[in-house]
Amino acid sequence: MIMKTALLLLGFNRLDYFEKTIKSLEKNAEAHQADLHVYLDGGPNAKQSEIISMVNESNFQDPVIVTRDENWGIGRHLIDARRELFDNQKYDRVVLFEDDMTLNPDYLRTVLSLDDWTSKFSNVGTVMAFNLNPDEKNIQSKQLQKIIFTNRHFWGYCMRRTVWEDIKEILYEYESKYLAGIDYSSRPHRRIRFFFIRRWMKQGRKIREGHQVSKAEWLNAPFPRWPWKSPTSQDAITALALWVKGYCRITTMVSRAKYIGEKGLHFSPKVFAEHGFNQQQVFDFSNESQVLDFQLDIEALRDRSAETHYV
Repeated sequence: MIMKTALLLLGFNRLDYFEKTIKSLEKNAEAHQADLHVYLDGGPNAKQSEIISMVNESNFQDPVIVTRDENWGIGRHLIDARRELFDNQKYDRVVLFEDDMTLNPDYLRTVLSLDDWTSKFSNVGTVMAFNLNPDEKNIQSKQLQKIIFTNRHFWGYCMRRTVWEDIKEILYEYESKYLAGIDYSSRPHRRIRFFFIRRWMKQGRKIREGHQVSKAEWLNAPFPRWPWKSPTSQDAITALALWVKGYCRITTMVSRAKYIGEKGLHFSPKVFAEHGFNQQQVFDFSNESQVLDFQLDIEALRDRSAETHYV
């Protein structure tokens, strides 16, 4: 079955990052077989015209560009983009990129192959090909088929419309209660934690029917039941929704992308270094044979420290 696929690329005002991201995306052959949608937030600090020029100068055919008249903040901006692409335009799957990743030429090929491979399982919510892997190239070359569970940031991830239909009620409630009419940076963190995240976590996790990629005990929740210091971003709520609805998140052990967002809303050079992003080991294996079959790494399941709960 041919999947109607959209690429969603977000931008705001980081021109150097956006240029690196879109140029690396151009080098992915599969990117030119999907529909590119570029969503640009607005406001006095936005650089919409400059970014539009970059998109128009790229070799993407007929990209769709959506601009906001004011600053929506990444929360509303992203939730609304998924609403448009999934609910209104009925894309079967969307691969989402923010403007702070450089992609290897095989990034999309790997992610779409992994999405196809996981379609036989009923509890896979998202797939991506970003990871922090400290191993040298000779070791990583033997890990190309290996996949692991993740609670990392949602960077370069693919989600299907069937999953979105399942989780969107939680995202829409979060949007209407806590994001509408306010600045995103001023969202009520305590209320979100104690009246929203806690309520959903107390409801427990749905056990999905069908063929499972994992046993329940193999997975860690993205939040504790008492979320005193839990993040409240839309990424965090997406992770919450996936968990509550019984989905897991999967990524490749070998990263096919590098995170470059040293400066941004949630990052500074200090935070960037604290999370180990200054020591990324990313190698280009795009000339290797295409990976079509994947293997869940059981050893990583035994080492719970290999999983991070930052979202």
